[in-house]
Amino acid sequence: MKRLEKVTKTVFAMVCGSAISLFLMSCGAKDTLPEFVKEEMKLVWSDEFDGPSDEPDPEVWDYKEGAHGWGNNELQNYTKDRENSYVSNGTLKIEAKKNEKGKWTSARLFSQYKKSVAYGYIEVRAKVPVDKGCWPAIWMLPESNAYGIWPRSGEIDIMEASANVWGDKVYGTAHCLAGHGGNPIISVGKEMKKIDKKWHTYAVNWTPEGITWYYDGQVLTDYRNPHNAEDDWMAWPFDQPFHFIFNVAMGGNLGGDIDKKLEKCVMEIDYVRVYE
Repeated sequence: MKRLEKVTKTVFAMVCGSAISLFLMSCGAKDTLPEFVKEEMKLVWSDEFDGPSDEPDPEVWDYKEGAHGWGNNELQNYTKDRENSYVSNGTLKIEAKKNEKGKWTSARLFSQYKKSVAYGYIEVRAKVPVDKGCWPAIWMLPESNAYGIWPRSGEIDIMEASANVWGDKVYGTAHCLAGHGGNPIISVGKEMKKIDKKWHTYAVNWTPEGITWYYDGQVLTDYRNPHNAEDDWMAWPFDQPFHFIFNVAMGGNLGGDIDKKLEKCVMEIDYVRVYE
């Protein structure tokens, strides 16, 4: 029944984009899509995670693997094993787990060379873990490094959370050469309760003029293209296609100390949608 509901929702959204809110409300989901998206844009692509297999769509998703800290002293080993990432009941689960040796495994899915976006309203509906020590993120990196390696070609963090560092706040952030790492060009947080229990939407409206973050359909913050005459790319490398990344990191610079009693933490994603 859940899968049928998801398929119906996808078809309805594609055919009747401006009326999607009515359908979602009839299914008991809170409508958070901004009015300008309903009235002026169309759904052009989505992954609803409702396929027949427990494997995320291989036509869209690949996996980063390894346990080398990922530049942030992270403790997890990323795998492509189904115990760390799988589709069930119409949603994607990314599950960080502690194994019998006390080591952490997790998953980092990315869509590079398979699905990328340059501009549009990009929305992800998710439940985000709040366990101390985990660092879940929904973000984007450039399809090709047009201006050089990170941070020169930019990074768009649609959502990231860390209970140890930020408490109940969830952050939207952008990095580029003009501001990155601990001093990003923009980073704004919003206090959100029970994000692990309730569905919330995390989105960006990305245009040539700027990036605006929306949480549950409400503006969080925005970063405007400064249109610098000289070295424009240093503050605005966001003029090229970016791909998606979904992951749950453990420990490290932003995850912090992991609760010793913690055995697993899960990020659940209902969908990712792109409107133009």
